Amino acid sequence: MTDDILRQLAARAGIAPEWTDQTGALRQVTPESLRAILGALGLPAETDKALRNSLAAVETLPMSGSARFLTARVGQPVDLPTAGEDTPIEVVLEDGSRRVLRARRADDRLLLPAFDQPGYHTIQLGAETITVAVAPARCITFSDLSGGRPGWGLAAQIYSLRSAYDGGIGNFAGVGALGRAAARRGADALAISPVHALYGALPGQFSPYSPSTRLFYNPLHADPAAAFPDGLISTLAAQAGLAEEMERLSKLDQIDWPAATPLRQRFLRALFEQLDKAGESRAAFERYAAEASSLLRSHAIFEVLHASELARDPTMRSWREWQPGYRDPDGPQVAAFAEAHAGEIRYQIFLQWLTSLSYGAAQRVCREAGMTVGLIADLAIGMDGAGSHAWSRQDEVLHGLSIGAPPDYYAADGQNWALTTFSPRGLAASGYAPFIETLRACLRHVGGIRIDHVMGMSRLWLIPEGASALDGAYVSFPSETLFRLIALESWRHRAIVIGEDLGTLPYGFRDYLREQGVAGLRVLRFERTQHGYVRPPDWDRDAVAVTTTHDLVPTAGWWAGSDIDAPGDTSEAEDARAWDRGVLWGAFRDAGLADGERPAPGDTDPVVDAAIRYVAATPCMMKIVPIEDALGLRVQPNVPGTTFEKPNWRHRLDGDAAEMLDGEGVVGRLALLGSDRSS
Repeated sequence: MTDDILRQLAARAGIAPEWTDQTGALRQVTPESLRAILGALGLPAETDKALRNSLAAVETLPMSGSARFLTARVGQPVDLPTAGEDTPIEVVLEDGSRRVLRARRADDRLLLPAFDQPGYHTIQLGAETITVAVAPARCITFSDLSGGRPGWGLAAQIYSLRSAYDGGIGNFAGVGALGRAAARRGADALAISPVHALYGALPGQFSPYSPSTRLFYNPLHADPAAAFPDGLISTLAAQAGLAEEMERLSKLDQIDWPAATPLRQRFLRALFEQLDKAGESRAAFERYAAEASSLLRSHAIFEVLHASELARDPTMRSWREWQPGYRDPDGPQVAAFAEAHAGEIRYQIFLQWLTSLSYGAAQRVCREAGMTVGLIADLAIGMDGAGSHAWSRQDEVLHGLSIGAPPDYYAADGQNWALTTFSPRGLAASGYAPFIETLRACLRHVGGIRIDHVMGMSRLWLIPEGASALDGAYVSFPSETLFRLIALESWRHRAIVIGEDLGTLPYGFRDYLREQGVAGLRVLRFERTQHGYVRPPDWDRDAVAVTTTHDLVPTAGWWAGSDIDAPGDTSEAEDARAWDRGVLWGAFRDAGLADGERPAPGDTDPVVDAAIRYVAATPCMMKIVPIEDALGLRVQPNVPGTTFEKPNWRHRLDGDAAEMLDGEGVVGRLALLGSDRSS
């Protein structure tokens, strides 16, 4: 009986007690996993009494939201939590205008007349103040921005871009330079790798998809020229004795993160110490610092405290291992630490100011050069449970659970990504403030976002701490509420939304994304049927067509077989690749986009050109080509499932970011995508 109640509680809490594996077999989630996941959701289930109490708690606070925060759509009546019929209700719209409305009864529901404009509106219901987030019917789309004209863009990893004084790690100067060059060739967008804050004191943790927090930025990508004159920058690098080592690191083919990170930090600190010589920038920073939010101050304190605790004991990677008084961000010991280290905290705030300034400057360069969208930011699916957000906002995140994926044909044992995320019940209790803050932080300086693993807006595979990926379960998230908020922030920022919808999807999820105005991804190599490749005219118009992604080997590398490991017997893999080459080239020929015999494995340029022609021939309103394909490269930025086995997140591109698109072959390749603005 207890297990029956346990599964009943799990189902009501949004935990699927069973799942279907890649073979079609139905698997049951173990009672141990269910209890662990329920406990992380704040629903203890260890005893019969705890089960009954948790069942009552689920009924009290549904995941759709609290009584003081509601979501709705334009043109649809608003469900109110309570009120009498014909009660005058005062409404203050986000623009400050006021209205008095009356609710009406419909069956067991009390409805407020529909709003005709999006925004965060306020309702005064007796003594209660309720916020209603009214979303448009869907997100802003590229078609909305372009007047129905299709467009294209490039995608690049920020760290890979070379520019002056980058010290071996790409920054927003390179982003702006590449954006200007791409716009000159006709591009409408430049999609970039995540810029979320990592750990200043841990240069070895450099994966952009494992952030400490998604509310702030990685200062290693700051562009000094956004706030300081060129002469001061070059003089300072020389006077500080950094110029020679910066130049050496900048020339490397792969980033030496342990060497380049502290060098960049020394350079940024030297700039901070010269802030008085930066003229108007000094006054701008002082205003920024004076207006610093509690969120920013908490992140700054975390960075300083984290470095201090690591210096005391290098094994203390997580705040849960800190001295007990430091684990409470609002406690007196943390307050005393912050007071004693006010200068260091001010420096951390400076880093965020400079990085934000750099980000905004890069977006302005892209837009002024003619891009319709400009930069497209990448929103990681989660955050490190040992990081800034999990420390400073402990009630908002899931502790003891990790995001991952169930087994599939690519990973028979499933995947554990060692990330946490927001608690769905915590989101509801907080009026979704953490989610809204995250969206705004990601949208602040861009014209679009790509949401990593967008299926997480509907459900996530969550794994109890210490368990294998096979012992996880699907946990539901309030998708309609989350997508309403995404649509509202998209409308407020005039920004497009792309959802990375690759992998195991809930039934009908792609249709649901289309209704929301969220463009899914269609990757050439994945657009296959039993008989070959999906013909260009049959691709989804509302999706984004891409030749490849950062988690796949580029087209040239795939054709050459550079992703087939040499050690051991690879004949079976090589035979399969030879067959696949024939199928792909046959698709190119059938579409009238290539002719002649299939090129040899080492002859990759015709294949890359044909792949770009193929996605360009689709009706997709937006096409995005990774810079590796634009340049015809074979190197893969990231190999999933590896950590130290491959040089992930380290590869640098040849040539200055401002000039890398100028080669004759690249110019011709990009011309396949759209009009050139260089004349």
